[in-house]
Amino acid sequence: MKNIMKKRVEIELYQKQRKIKIDEEFLKEKIEVLKNIVKIQLKKIFVYLVGNRMIKRINKIFFNKNKPTDVVTFKYLDGSGEIIISVEECKKNAKLYSNTIEEEILYVLIHGVLHLNGYKDSSQEERKKMFKKQDEIFSKIIKNEKKEKLYIA
Repeated sequence: MKNIMKKRVEIELYQKQRKIKIDEEFLKEKIEVLKNIVKIQLKKIFVYLVGNRMIKRINKIFFNKNKPTDVVTFKYLDGSGEIIISVEECKKNAKLYSNTIEEEILYVLIHGVLHLNGYKDSSQEERKKMFKKQDEIFSKIIKNEKKEKLYIA
């Protein structure tokens, strides 16, 4: 009998900022859960956690927007992609939405994965559909975390 294994995406996380302390283990654990929930169409994704200066520069060069944003994605022909996340923007949003900074990074990471899977958020209708899916995935991952805590206690 053949061992048939579905090839899973490889996601690598890189901390490229030092201003804000991040629990990288939390993010790595949640990325593993994310990989089980979402069928990701790419072979490899590089995730970079950066500061506002870097993401503002990227946003200006590639999208002609001279301001920071929370997440930017790039999809390449070789089957890989990049998700660049501003930790500073996530910190602001975390306070706004009553999340931890790690939860907010996870939330925008999911947004980036959806972009790499072909979701768009240019129109109001696309944005509504994308955020509904993003909220659904985020809820599943966070509920999974709460279940784990119940079993540990």
